[in-house]
This record gives sequence, structure tokens and C-alpha cells, in this order.
Amino acid sequence: MRCGSSRSGSTKIIVTVVVLLVAVIAIVYNTSDVWRTRMDVAADQYAKWTPENIAKDPENYLNFVETEAEKALTSLKASEIAVAQNRASLQNTLSDAEEKIRLGRRALEDLKAGFSSAETAGQWPLSWQGRSLDMDAAKRQIVFFHKQVMSQEGLKAKVEAGIQKLNAQQSRILEARTETENQIAEIRTNREVLKVQKLTDDLALRLASIKGVLQATIHTASETGGPMTLDELAEQSVGTVDDAEFNAIMDQ
Repeated sequence: MRCGSSRSGSTKIIVTVVVLLVAVIAIVYNTSDVWRTRMDVAADQYAKWTPENIAKDPENYLNFVETEAEKALTSLKASEIAVAQNRASLQNTLSDAEEKIRLGRRALEDLKAGFSSAETAGQWPLSWQGRSLDMDAAKRQIVFFHKQVMSQEGLKAKVEAGIQKLNAQQSRILEARTETENQIAEIRTNREVLKVQKLTDDLALRLASIKGVLQATIHTASETGGPMTLDELAEQSVGTVDDAEFNAIMDQ
């Protein structure tokens, strides 16, 4: 009976000490800014892959960074496809704009010449492209062509700028892909090294450096998900004809 009583008493003492210890920790955490900060930092270091944690568990760290690297590589590949698709669309838009500019300029010059001849000869209506145009109709058509050409030239400039932006994005993606693939190769090499030797200071330093490089490439991958769209380039020209605008076009 005494033995049972002794064990029971010891258990009660241990439970009481643990409860008191938890209570003290809770009180310290809630009343001391200094100790709260120290406890938070300790918990944060334990939860993340600090150099200390890498040294303690290098194999699982390599598993972790390899998974993150593979995710980054997948994201970069998807971004590369998106950039290629957008470039193809922009290139088609550019070709279309250039053709419209070429045709528009030719039609504009032809109609301006016809207008000048009809006005000099005083012969109206003007016959142009199978159409019969009086003076006002000819003026409206000339201004309309001019606006359309200017609109297409503005679109062309924006598309060219968009293509340059996509080219820059592709270069960044290619660099990030190369760096990520190199990191994956290094991760796998380090895993083999771990199998045959203990974790040395040099290897621990190399393992720790992998995380910094991956963070940079993952950040690059997250930044490449928003290429310029064709909707951003759309422009529409509207307006009415006035004599001052018409005369300025004719004088060009």
C-alpha cells in the first residue's frame, strides 16, 4: 500500500510541476515583450529551414528544396508557353496593322489627288473606286482614311512595344529556368554526397545557399504570369470632320 501511495504521490507531484511550468511560461509570454520575442523567434527558427535545421536534417531539406524547385520550373515552363502564344498573337496583329497602314496610305493619297483635280476643274461629283462622291462626301472619306491610318500606326507602335516586352520576359524566364535546372542538379548531387559522407561545414553552406537562389527564381516565376494582352492594345478612333482638320490633312 505504501508503494502504491508513493507512486501516486510522485505522479501528482510531476503533474503539478508540469502544470505550474506551463502556467509560468504562459505568464512570462503574456507579460514580457522580451521573452515573447525570444520564444517567437525560437518557434520560427524551428518551423523554418534555418542553417541549424538544415544541419540537423539535410536529407529532408533537400527533399523540400527539390519540391520547391520543381514547382518553380513548372511555373516557368507555363510562363514560357504563355509568352510564345502572346508573341504569336501580337505578331499577327502587327502584320495586319502594317497591311492596313499600307493600303490606307495608298487610298488616302489617291483620293486626295482626285479631290484636288475635281476642285481645280470644278467637276463634281468625284468618281473614285466605283463611287460617286460630292465634295462633302469626299472630305469625310479623306478624314476617315486619315484617322484610320493614324489609329493603325498607334496600334503598330504599341504592338511593337509589347513584342519587345515579351522578348525581355522570355530572356528572364530562360535565365530563371537555367538557374533552377542547375539547382535541381546540385540538389541531386548533394543527396548522393550525403550518402557517402557526413555533413561538412562546406556542404552545409552549399545547402543553405540553395534556398536563397530558389527564392529568387520562384519570385521570377511568379512575376511572369501577366503578359500584355491584345485587349490592352485595342484602339478606336471616332470623331467628326471639320474644315481645319481636313485642310491640315490635305497639306501633308
